[in-house]
Amino acid sequence: MKKLKWYPCELHCHTIHSDGDFTVSELIETSKERGLKGICLTDHNTYSGREEAAKEKELAILQGIEWTTYFGHMLVLGADRFVEWRDAVPENIDEKMKQVHAAGGLVGIAHPYQLGTPICTGGRWDFKVKDFSLVNYMEIWSEGEPLMNSPNLRARAWWHQLLSEGFRIAPTMGRDWHRKERNKRKGACTYLLCEGDELTSKGIKDAIQKGRTSVSAGPLFYFETDKGETVGDEIEEGERTFKFTVDSERFDAFGFDYEVVPERIVLYTDNLKAAAECKINEEIRTTLNKGYYTAELYGRIGDDENELIAFTAPLYVKEK
Repeated sequence: MKKLKWYPCELHCHTIHSDGDFTVSELIETSKERGLKGICLTDHNTYSGREEAAKEKELAILQGIEWTTYFGHMLVLGADRFVEWRDAVPENIDEKMKQVHAAGGLVGIAHPYQLGTPICTGGRWDFKVKDFSLVNYMEIWSEGEPLMNSPNLRARAWWHQLLSEGFRIAPTMGRDWHRKERNKRKGACTYLLCEGDELTSKGIKDAIQKGRTSVSAGPLFYFETDKGETVGDEIEEGERTFKFTVDSERFDAFGFDYEVVPERIVLYTDNLKAAAECKINEEIRTTLNKGYYTAELYGRIGDDENELIAFTAPLYVKEK
């Protein structure tokens, strides 16, 4: 097995090729200033920035598009050809997602509970998905504000509901990045667990597809079991010890303008049931039953106590 390494990434970015203020080069430079190693270029309904982005050699860039419709915004990453979005309606969205997969692309649900009409027409997810196995990932946190606001709370609850129904959907944060200024929690991002010592666009795509993500307001947070298992893996029922890591190296190095103080960890399972809890720097020993397990990190962010700092994609458990 190749070496796995965590990389900080932003998976939802806009430029002047749609409604962003960034030029492509400005987006790239700002990403580097924040210590990001990869981004996804997801302008609204256009790929017109991809040629300029393809010239970048240091920052990994996965080409994408945000299908922007009256019924929801769907992120399409890494497709090898154009898939028609203009005829997407609630009743045919499963077929449209199948077309994306046939083109080698990934499907993501953007900000599913964003305020809709008249504030942002179509921003709320109203597509009638019949088969959620067609969805690769979902933005649980959006717009750089990872904390307990109503849209993010509802997205978190929906994600857990779908996991409990047996669907495997990677959690992500989408800053929905349009400009350098006026965005919150500048250190927040999605960390991706990828193969190799250098991040590539293929690595970004593979990590999302395999469910190897961790979402954070800044520091990297993840777990490994005593048998070396981690997010995205499938294992059999039985006892495990969870060992947690909180790595603030990037957050400290780039001097983000708020303090994060981790304090406790909660392990959640089906239907948002708390399975176990520990203090920071402790381990959890527990018996895993069929279902899924995801870890959440709580503590202080700035002056706000008991805030959700980070959470991981699930570890999946099957019957023996």
